[in-house]
Amino acid sequence: MFPSFEILGREFHLYHILGIIALFVAAGVASLRAKKFGMDFTELLIGVIILGAGLLVGGVFVYALVQAPAAWENRHMFSQAPWLFLQRVFGGMVFYGGLFGVMAAMPLYAKFIKKDIPTILRVIVPVLPLAHAIMRVGCFFAGCCHGMPHETLGVYFPHSAVAPGDIRLIPVQLYETALNLIIFVILWMWSNKPRHHLHLVAFYGITYAIGRFSLEFLRGDAHRGQVFALSTSQFISILVVVACIILLLINKMRSKSAH
Repeated sequence: MFPSFEILGREFHLYHILGIIALFVAAGVASLRAKKFGMDFTELLIGVIILGAGLLVGGVFVYALVQAPAAWENRHMFSQAPWLFLQRVFGGMVFYGGLFGVMAAMPLYAKFIKKDIPTILRVIVPVLPLAHAIMRVGCFFAGCCHGMPHETLGVYFPHSAVAPGDIRLIPVQLYETALNLIIFVILWMWSNKPRHHLHLVAFYGITYAIGRFSLEFLRGDAHRGQVFALSTSQFISILVVVACIILLLINKMRSKSAH
């Protein structure tokens, strides 16, 4: 595809540009309903900065954890080419890590704009899959997170520094974009009526995790990591589904005890 382009002799990577665009588009869409929850566009822009930082830190941190075994095996590279070594260890992102980073940054964001976390979740959660959908288009242009070879369903990534350019690969990135857009539309329509914030979180977590677990079977990139017989993301997907179910059960028990 087209991982980058030049303007006035300077190279710009579409992966990074679409990542930034995704955050601002999500903030813009969220602003359509933010006033109903007492939030304004300025507060959403602050969220782009704080939650975006959590996304970046969390995504890179988990990516580095996934790369840790390979980094240890090739530790001799650090003395020969330290910058290249660090790029390989910290040069990518894992979405689940980014999502956990967003959740970790949520209390700081809530304190900064003086809003409670349930209110912020009602505004932010419905647009998270929209932002993710745009980011996956960036992955497609970069050629990262690609699928397995397939002569009929595959596409070439001739300019990618990550994907092999001479064989057709399944564009799993676009499949995941479609998955996220479907989740976004359903979640946006479903949240038109008053919903408990934990129901929104659980719906998003469970639907995405099931979809992601399934799509991982089509992935063919070598940087996903493995836990037992599963990819790292499949293992995390199981944990996310279990955590969301536990969250719903605890909330249900609390609701019963309150009555």
